[in-house]
Amino acid sequence: MTLQDLVAHDLLSTDAAGEPSSGRELTLARLLHRDRAVRRAAYSEALARRWIDTTGRTVVRALLVAPQVGAERRLVAGRRLAAAAPSHTTFIGDLDGAIYLATRDSFDEKVLDEWMRAESLRLGVPLRALGSAEHRGASGDLLESAEQARVAADLTAALPELQPAQNIDALGGWVLLHAVAADAPRLADISPAAEALARSGDAVQRETIETYLDAGGRTSVACARLHIHRTTLYYRLDNMPALVREALADGLKRSTLHLSLKLMRLREATGAV
Repeated sequence: MTLQDLVAHDLLSTDAAGEPSSGRELTLARLLHRDRAVRRAAYSEALARRWIDTTGRTVVRALLVAPQVGAERRLVAGRRLAAAAPSHTTFIGDLDGAIYLATRDSFDEKVLDEWMRAESLRLGVPLRALGSAEHRGASGDLLESAEQARVAADLTAALPELQPAQNIDALGGWVLLHAVAADAPRLADISPAAEALARSGDAVQRETIETYLDAGGRTSVACARLHIHRTTLYYRLDNMPALVREALADGLKRSTLHLSLKLMRLREATGAV
């Protein structure tokens, strides 16, 4: 049977609205339901029927799909990925343009992420990003892990340096910034130094400060990343706005400036500015 035949078969087993067609798929899809009681009932049934297994390490993945891919095609891709994956994988469901999969065992995560990206492309469902989060079975609820995986995927899609895939545990401060990005107060109230850099519109100044802070103030590391001589870095720092120089000399203001620059970049990348 060809790939086209498999896709056609899966499409025929999906109802006209692009919904799961089997009792198993309906139960698994309810693991992402907004009603907590519905989710917990589905979780109990899925455990009892061994459709999910939390005895080992379970990782939930959110695969952000290109916007032109419709719901039926996402369902097909989710089924095919789960069936062909080199590690025990369950297709959970499709929600808000993302395919959710749960994988169990100690298979190398980076290798599996690479396989999923390549296989999705082969199926004609290119991914924008892939995020993952470990599921702690004691909660009796899969949605929290799925939401964490989606945050990781959203951040990975927004920030090129995080591509091609990230686990939520590796994102640290980006997760904090994601939580406050939409409702963050005025930049001037958080860090006047960051607001001064934003107001100046000088991309070189902003890149210099962010890179210098990323390097933990280590001159040699910052120069290597910026591809400039030490003298050039000192010149740039000496000619920063007074608010920026003041912030660099104060521990808390320096940390706030660093986070604020990251927040600016995240808001710009997600269109939240």
